[in-house]
Amino acid sequence: MSASVAFAVLAAALLHASWHALVKSSGDQVASLAGMNLVSGAAALAAMPFVAVPPPAVLAVVAGSVLLHAAYKASLAGLYARADLGHAYPLARGLTPIIATLLGVAVLRELPSAATLTGIVLISLGVMGLFAETENTGRVPVVALLAPALLVGGTVAAYSVVDAYGVRRNGDWVGYTAWLVACDSAAFVGYAFAVRGRGVLATWRADRLRVLGSGLLGLGSFGVFMWALSRAPVGAVSALRETSIVFAALIGALVLRETATWRRYASASTVMLGTAIIAVLR
Repeated sequence: MSASVAFAVLAAALLHASWHALVKSSGDQVASLAGMNLVSGAAALAAMPFVAVPPPAVLAVVAGSVLLHAAYKASLAGLYARADLGHAYPLARGLTPIIATLLGVAVLRELPSAATLTGIVLISLGVMGLFAETENTGRVPVVALLAPALLVGGTVAAYSVVDAYGVRRNGDWVGYTAWLVACDSAAFVGYAFAVRGRGVLATWRADRLRVLGSGLLGLGSFGVFMWALSRAPVGAVSALRETSIVFAALIGALVLRETATWRRYASASTVMLGTAIIAVLR
């Protein structure tokens, strides 16, 4: 991975953690995620007249990715309803490289190098530290977060692999991204209205700035991610993107005023070190 791609993905990681913080601080995570999709989807629709329509085979990949993205957002909203940002976000995203590695072995026959295995061990230790954290959300035990966190991490790993294949098969990362974001946004906005009804509109009106900010941050972060996938190995890009874990922990403590323990910072830092090793030394 070149230095320019690495720095771009790090910047995208900061944007990624920032929109997560905006969504987490809203009163209704599903409606807030739908508002984010409304903004990013509108931008994608504006770009579509200037890009070529992907071939049918790529459109099929887009459809599969939309399903994975929808599952990711629904499970993310459920996870955020159970735990605060600094706890839920590192747990979910810390599992992603592990699941992606397993998918790589099972589907792509990609055997991890010694450096990658070292990074996976460090990520696992960081996740174990989160489980050992004595702080509780006051609503559910820490172990109850495992299932939704696995779902979030699994869907992120899956859509990363699918999108890497789709953007390379299409040959035009802008065109693939525009069609994916437009279709994905339409699907999730529809889902939000199905489960929240007209309450979605009330949330959008009350949180106009949050909706606009999260949409722009999310679009920028995902656009850089897709660009990087077209230029570097999916494992390295996905792993380096997970440095957003540290950004999220800092935002949760410094901006959202969430209670932070030394164990949380140590766990997040361990996960970051593991992802850095995977990205740089793989």
